[in-house]
Amino acid sequence: MSFKPRLRLPRRRQQSLQFESGDHPWSIFHPGPDDPIVVAEFSDAVMLATEVFDMPVCHEVLVLLDEQRRITAMLLDPPPEVGLLISMARLPGVEAPFCQTISIVIDPDVPAGPPSDADRRGYHALRRAHMAQGLLLLDVLLTDGNRVRSLALGCDPDPVWHDEFTSTIGGDE
Repeated sequence: MSFKPRLRLPRRRQQSLQFESGDHPWSIFHPGPDDPIVVAEFSDAVMLATEVFDMPVCHEVLVLLDEQRRITAMLLDPPPEVGLLISMARLPGVEAPFCQTISIVIDPDVPAGPPSDADRRGYHALRRAHMAQGLLLLDVLLTDGNRVRSLALGCDPDPVWHDEFTSTIGGDE
C-alpha cells in the first residue's frame, strides 16, 4: 500500500508570465520541473479546482497536461480565442507538449443537480473543438470554492474519469 500525498500547487509565484490582450490581463503559470503535478484521477482534478483560489485568477483556468497527465502549464484567465484554439496558439513558455486539458471555471453559484441544457451544449461544443485540434478535453469543472461540479461526469455517458489510468511517473514498481 502506498500513501498518495495531497495535490498542492507550489506557492512560489516566480513561475508565471504576465500578459495583456487588449484590456484583458492574464497569465501563464508553469509548475516547477523538479516537482511534477499529476492529475491522475478525478479526485486530483477536484483538489486542483479548490487550489486555484490561491492563484491570481478571476474567471477561468485552462490546465494543459501531457500524455502522463502532468501539468505542463496553467493559463489563468486566458482570452477566449486562446482558450478555444489552444493548440494553435503560440505562447511564450508553453513549449512542453500537451495533449489534454481541463477547464476550471469559477462560478459564484454552482447549482446542484444535473447540468442545464446550455451547460451540456457548451461542454459538447468545447469537446468537439478540442477533438478537432487533436486534444482530449478531460473535464470542465465549475467551482465556487466549496462545491466542484464536473460537466464530464454530468454530460458524457462514458467520461474519461471512468477509464483506468496508469501513470509511469513515480509509480510503484
